[in-house]
Amino acid sequence: MKKILSVLLGLVAVLALFAGCGGGGSSAKGLLTAGKLKVGSEIGYPPFEFFADDGTTPMGLDIDLAAEIAKELGVEVEFENTAWDGIFSGLGIDKYDVVISAVTITPERQQTMEFSTPYIENWQSIVVRKGGAPITSPEGLEGLNVGYQEATTSFEYVSDLIDSGALSCSVFPYDKVINCFDDLRNGRLDAVVADSTVSESYISKEPENFEISWHQKDEAGAEPERFGIAMKKGNTVLLEQVNAVLARLEENGKLDEIRDAWLMG
Repeated sequence: MKKILSVLLGLVAVLALFAGCGGGGSSAKGLLTAGKLKVGSEIGYPPFEFFADDGTTPMGLDIDLAAEIAKELGVEVEFENTAWDGIFSGLGIDKYDVVISAVTITPERQQTMEFSTPYIENWQSIVVRKGGAPITSPEGLEGLNVGYQEATTSFEYVSDLIDSGALSCSVFPYDKVINCFDDLRNGRLDAVVADSTVSESYISKEPENFEISWHQKDEAGAEPERFGIAMKKGNTVLLEQVNAVLARLEENGKLDEIRDAWLMG
C-alpha cells in the first residue's frame, strides 16, 4: 500500500506540474492572475483608447490590440482606466500586467520597464485652429499660449525647447489631451503640441476646426518616436510571449488591419 501511495503521489505531483505550465497559468505566461491579461490604459486618448458613446465601453487601436494579444495568449482581457501621471507607478506595484496606452519607448523609461517591439511610429506636431495664422516651426510658438498633455513626450519636446532658450511661450499642461483640443477649439489656446497620430485623428473628425500647421516628419533628419507595450522590469516571461504574439500579428496581417482601421479611417 505504501508503494502504491508513493506512486500515486508522484503522479499527482507530475500532473500538478503540467497544469501549472499549461495555457492560462500565471507562472507560464508571466501574468498576475491566471487566465487574465490586465491592461493599464488612459482611456481618453483617441484614436488609441477612448470610450464609446455609452461612456463605458473602451474603443480604439490599443483596445483592439490588447484584445487580440489576449486572444492569442488564450486568456481574457481586463482594462484598468488609469490617469496618465500614475500609469507607470501602477505597473510597478502590480495593478496590471501591461500598459498599452500609446507609450513612447524612451531610454529613461527603458531603465525602469520592459518594452515590447514597437508597433507604431509617431512624430510630434503642432495643431492650430482652421484658417489661423500658420506656425511653420516650433520656434513659431514664440509668445503664444501652447497646450499639451503633461508627462508626455509632447511636454518633453516643448520643455526642451524652452530650457535650451530656443523658445519662450506660455505653456498650459492638461491631464487629458481631449481638454487641449477643447480649449484650442474655443480660442483659449493658440496651438496644441501633440502626437501626430492623435492630431491626425482629431483633424479627420473635425476638419472644419483644426489643421496641422507643422509636422516633425517634414524636418530633415528627424527620427520617429515608437510606441511599445510596457511591462514590469524583469518580467521577461511575459515580454517574450507578447513579442511572439506581435510577430505573429505582423506576419498574418492582423496588426496592419488594426492600424489601418484607426489611423487611416
